[in-house]
Amino acid sequence: MAVSAVLNGAGGRKVTVTPEKAERIRQAARDLRYQTNHAARNFRSGKTGQIAVVFQNFGRFLAQSTYRGDVMNGVMAALFPANYTLALCPKLIREGNPDVISDGRFDGVLWCRPDLTEDSAIALQGAAVPVVLMHAPPGTVLGVPTFCADNDGAMRRVVSHLISLGHEEIAFVIDPITEHSVEGQARAQALRSAAARAGLPEPDVIVLGENRDILCRYAEPNPPHTAFVCFSDELAGFVLTWCKERAVEVPRHVSVVGFDSSPICEATTPRLTSVNQPVERMAFEATSHLLALIRSADQGESTIAATSTLYDCRLDIRESTGPICSQ
Repeated sequence: MAVSAVLNGAGGRKVTVTPEKAERIRQAARDLRYQTNHAARNFRSGKTGQIAVVFQNFGRFLAQSTYRGDVMNGVMAALFPANYTLALCPKLIREGNPDVISDGRFDGVLWCRPDLTEDSAIALQGAAVPVVLMHAPPGTVLGVPTFCADNDGAMRRVVSHLISLGHEEIAFVIDPITEHSVEGQARAQALRSAAARAGLPEPDVIVLGENRDILCRYAEPNPPHTAFVCFSDELAGFVLTWCKERAVEVPRHVSVVGFDSSPICEATTPRLTSVNQPVERMAFEATSHLLALIRSADQGESTIAATSTLYDCRLDIRESTGPICSQ
């Protein structure tokens, strides 16, 4: 008990150790190169000091696309001053075992761009640790806080801009993985709603996978659409490259809009018109809210009401959108 009291601060007032004995214990620990077992200390306190950042299909950090870096910068700016570490997880809820989210490895979970099943949604509602969703619209999981771009407002701006250029036939372009994410579905629905509100035909959804030859028909007379609204800048950048390879001129044959307004927009040819969402701020505030939930639970305070925060997005207009042209 005396050793634990000196080296780990355990025992409180029940253990009294003279200064001479305490120094002998510390010297012996130095001689033996003793290190405090933080896992054991965390087990005793019931805290890990670690936050899970769940990001399915994270991919790679890309120089031309700062989205992932912006997310991480926002998360770290909130966590590190609070002496928390982060664990980046591609998956946390295993198929057939959704309760693994509450297995004690983490003090809280920030889930980015969730792809939820009914079982995982139920697991989030009943999680033993606080959970916050980022890039998920309000009400995604009942009782779970969400932080998300205002997709409806963003798509109204996009549709208004395209209408001003004469466009009516618009398609939403998404990749096969993001197609199933909560925000992928929400963004597609936001575009459909904005188009309907403006009296336009319902936008088609193009899932652009390995077969990119679908783009060839946009260099031909009477293409099915005159504008693409892409889920992300990264995807829009690929679309611009693939259009060039197939002799589809942007914006003469088709206009292209991205989402994020990352540095890639200034590097593409033509420069990419894109929705600007405050990713780093969103990540910082979502993480800060998660830490507030953890502190509240530790202090035995009443549960904080679930927060739904939407972020206004502006449209940065560049050269990838232009007037509709007769071919």
